[in-house]
Amino acid sequence: MDRGVTVASSGIERWQLRRGDHIYAWRSSAAKTYSHHGIYESDKKVIHFANPAVQSSTGFSSSSAFTSSSFIFCWECRQSMHGGGVVSCCLDCFLEGDNLCLFAYGVPFWFYTASNIGHAVVRSRLTCHVTDEDPPEKVLERANHLLREGFGTYDATVNNCFDFAFYCKTGGSIVTPARAVMIAVNPEPVQSNQTCMIL
Repeated sequence: MDRGVTVASSGIERWQLRRGDHIYAWRSSAAKTYSHHGIYESDKKVIHFANPAVQSSTGFSSSSAFTSSSFIFCWECRQSMHGGGVVSCCLDCFLEGDNLCLFAYGVPFWFYTASNIGHAVVRSRLTCHVTDEDPPEKVLERANHLLREGFGTYDATVNNCFDFAFYCKTGGSIVTPARAVMIAVNPEPVQSNQTCMIL
């Protein structure tokens, strides 16, 4: 698989990163029960969708309402991420001291199934997908557009960082049971762009 991503591990090294990669980190501060996703542009710029409600003693915890991080964010990232929404920060602050992982696209169905056993309907646990990714230039164009224009209201259940990164990479979204219910209840989309969800 791409850059050493296997069924057992999606961890990669920093030197393996490419512009436009969909990266993520399992949050050790939450016993690795969820991951935080973003789009890598450079070591100084990772674009991601952050919960604006989460503040910590360090000024900001980028990933979730479920926990606050003890990671000390650099001054520049605290300023750029203040208020949440679609934000950018350096790679170190995005990772918050956790391990770097690469979300793989265009994988064979057998690889997708083997990698995501028991997680196919829980998007926060996915590590890869069969959908092909768009070229890096298109991915970064979408991510930077959403950095300026926003990606709707953050919601941990129906609009979160995973969907933001998946949309940037593919221009689409994954339909899960939670999204299907949301669409059935409100068939008129709130916005034309996709929004981030965990489920």
